[in-house]
Amino acid sequence: MLLLASGLYGENDDQPKWNTTLFGSYFLGGRTAFGIGGALGYRFTPRLELEGEVYSEPNIYGVSGGLLYNFDIKNNNKTPYVLVGYSQFRAGAGEVVQLLMFSAGIKMPLARSFKIRLDFRIHLFGEGMLARLSTGLMWSF
Repeated sequence: MLLLASGLYGENDDQPKWNTTLFGSYFLGGRTAFGIGGALGYRFTPRLELEGEVYSEPNIYGVSGGLLYNFDIKNNNKTPYVLVGYSQFRAGAGEVVQLLMFSAGIKMPLARSFKIRLDFRIHLFGEGMLARLSTGLMWSF
């Protein structure tokens, strides 16, 4: 049990706790459109983060939140991650749709506090699925 807990915690804790990401995205599927958004994250351990975001495209706006897990890759400055969470969106004046969200991506360093982030998200709901590709600039503080 102790080995599992230490593996989840990670090796060092000298990184900033908060981060924010401004991103542009492209929605795929039955309706393709470009969107923009922003995310705010809090790092509990070097591997676990909590993230919330707001996003918008011409006819949809939404919010989401999830738990993000950073994989520990030795001798590599790129950090792959997965995210599982909950999302809501509203199309125009229509009803609110609730979705289950899954994501995979990679963070690549630019400078000490800045990273480029590439992300692919799938939002599942009763009638189908929305997919979104996004890229953004992440700032840690």
